[in-house]
Amino acid sequence: MIKKVWMCFLLLFLVGCSSKETSKQAQLRAEEFAEAVNYSYEEPEKIYALLANGCTDILTEEAFCQAFSKERSYPYLTPLFLNSPETHMQEDNKSGTVTYSQAARLPGMEYEVELVFEDDDYYIMAFAELLDGSYLDKFQDIPYSLDSYFHAGTVGNGR
Repeated sequence: MIKKVWMCFLLLFLVGCSSKETSKQAQLRAEEFAEAVNYSYEEPEKIYALLANGCTDILTEEAFCQAFSKERSYPYLTPLFLNSPETHMQEDNKSGTVTYSQAARLPGMEYEVELVFEDDDYYIMAFAELLDGSYLDKFQDIPYSLDSYFHAGTVGNGR
């Protein structure tokens, strides 16, 4: 009988220790997100896989990938490059924020996202401007044609 009680206690202890709801796991996920944004920008589906349900419920993977690629084509945009994630978790480790230093033209720029625990891991709430479509506003008043960016093979070839 004592052996069964001890085994139940040990099992409950091990299950409790295997929880991914830790600040260490949150930090690892924040680093994984930065890695995807920084180095997998040509494969936005890798970024999409790290987004929280609150994002993926709004945009399909295909729509996100199209919007992400379009956003990166804006000629005045310094590409998003994230450094040094600092996680700030709530006491229960169910949510928090991540603040990244952002490589940018202006020193001290930061990029902040929400981190939520769902589906047994941490996911990121980010890219609100892609989710609501507001990123398209900046494309309205570009003073020159973007054709040279999208048709680089025809520039200088007399076509």
